[in-house]
Amino acid sequence: MPRYFAYGSNMSHDQIRTRCPSRTFVCVAELRGYRLAFTRYSPKRQCGVADIVASPGASVWGALFDMSEEDLAALDRHEGAHLSPPAYVRVHVQVSTPDGGSVEAITYEVFDKSPVEHVPSADYLGLMVDGAWEWGLPDAYRAALRGIRSAP
Repeated sequence: MPRYFAYGSNMSHDQIRTRCPSRTFVCVAELRGYRLAFTRYSPKRQCGVADIVASPGASVWGALFDMSEEDLAALDRHEGAHLSPPAYVRVHVQVSTPDGGSVEAITYEVFDKSPVEHVPSADYLGLMVDGAWEWGLPDAYRAALRGIRSAP
């Protein structure tokens, strides 16, 4: 089963459950050397959406899931990885686990990053904050998410 690292709206329990019925939560995980950014404007959501951007010394927390190949293919469709050009592309990353281990996982990164960041909507950011709380991400990271400016 592939491992998937969710750091954006797919951290939402309701969203990931709907999109990927086979998913099984493994643990919280940290992607080191990246920062959270909103480098894509989503016409569908009408707001900025989450991305990871290489940034030495920074990190992005998220939820690590096992899931079927079928559900991963469904995520490709939801993330626009099948489009030409794609909205997001699959990337392989190494994430750190609470037990001090390191695990290879698949995540999604914006294909054509905007040079300016776009403001996420309160609803979109709410999915991220709710997911961070549901999966037990570190308190400081949850507070940082709550501190992100959002649009009504």
